[in-house]
Amino acid sequence: MRVDLFKFLIIFCCTGLGGVLRYLLSFIPYLKSMDNGVLVSNIIACAIMGYLLAIPINNPMVKVGIISLCGGLSTFSGYIAFSYISSPSPGNSMLYHVMSIGLGLLFFIGSYYSCKSLFA
Repeated sequence: MRVDLFKFLIIFCCTGLGGVLRYLLSFIPYLKSMDNGVLVSNIIACAIMGYLLAIPINNPMVKVGIISLCGGLSTFSGYIAFSYISSPSPGNSMLYHVMSIGLGLLFFIGSYYSCKSLFA
């Protein structure tokens, strides 16, 4: 299996940039709470992905970069473990999951179609 160094560098840099953006979000006073920060970073990542994937770009590497950036920014894999550990009641944990996934999908779909209408 041959590894394309250019693709690797794009994924590496874009994922790192997403992680740095998530870190910078932690300096916003309202987002000091871990729950708020994770939820907001997930929603922002979904909105960015919706906008950027709606732009008609034929270069697959741009889309790989977008997905990597949003993967680094969002924390969908980490928020599940965090919410189970930090929430004493399963109801709060379930509400947090529904909000994160529901709002993420809502922002993705809204941003995708609003941007898609600009290029129609």
